[in-house]
Amino acid sequence: MADHLSLMTLHALLVAVYFSFLWKHGRRERWLYFWKVFGALMVGAVALGWLMYSFPRT
Repeated sequence: MADHLSLMTLHALLVAVYFSFLWKHGRRERWLYFWKVFGALMVGAVALGWLMYSFPRT
């Protein structure tokens, strides 16, 4: 069974591919946009998880 990080990475990968093909037209533009979206999704998710770690579960 897959863990949360691998599923989050797969989701970020698929969303970045979809958005780069949807909004950009050149090959170079698509690659740059892909890496920007992928990086933003991964860094944002890890940062949010790190911030939420300090809140206790009830």
